[in-house]
Amino acid sequence: PPKNQTANMGLELTVKVRDKDVPITFDNPAHEESFDKLKQMKAFTDWCNGIDEDFVVKSIQIQSLDMFGPRIGFVKFKADITDKNDIAIPSIVFMRGPAVGIFVLITCEEDKKQYTILTAQPRVPTGKYALLELPAGMLDDSGDFIGVAAKELKEETGLEVHQKDLYDLTEKAFGSQFPGVYPSAGGCDEYVRLFLYRAVMSKANIESLQGRCTGVLEEGEKIKLKIISVHDLWCAAPDVKALSALCLYENLVARRELPADGLPPADTG
Repeated sequence: PPKNQTANMGLELTVKVRDKDVPITFDNPAHEESFDKLKQMKAFTDWCNGIDEDFVVKSIQIQSLDMFGPRIGFVKFKADITDKNDIAIPSIVFMRGPAVGIFVLITCEEDKKQYTILTAQPRVPTGKYALLELPAGMLDDSGDFIGVAAKELKEETGLEVHQKDLYDLTEKAFGSQFPGVYPSAGGCDEYVRLFLYRAVMSKANIESLQGRCTGVLEEGEKIKLKIISVHDLWCAAPDVKALSALCLYENLVARRELPADGLPPADTG
């Protein structure tokens, strides 16, 4: 067996959850060799360190792991968790970590009409071959939300942006209270930080984006762009990222914390 697996076999494994040692088991004994990598998975360590003290975590049972190259990408586990009155709390978790989404707001130079960019791509869990969504992507272990947002925007739309031109809608709305929006909090830890990117383009450039095929083929991405009027976004995409970004944007505009014209700020540099 691999060295790490040999070292872990026969031992009672534990992880620190809010500074308390909690037993952890693996349904598949072969996955014990990934125990050290699990302890290095940022989403898992953030969960262990940040879980509210109202939870009493008694044990964790790892049911499956999916590797992304040398690191753990997804983990599914079931935990024995109660409240402080020893009442059991449903505790099945699909852990994938945080993600970013980018709401692109394009103003046409000629007629000032506003558009946004959606991606259409196969989403097997939904059974939809061309689901419309905001450009988005998973956060890597760097924790650099804004850097990943700029990278994903380039990969999925071809638009190159400076990080300073990305406006964090979630941070503006929630401050430090919440890290982002939670699409499926009943079963998944994922939260999404939503950014706004504003641009002015000619009608010809906007039209050139329509139907463009993008994505990173090596990562299995098969993406086609769809340009729609921003006023149609609320009913064009069944995507919680898009609807959340639109809600945050419209409320920040209503509160006059963002300009109503949607134009990027003037370059003072």
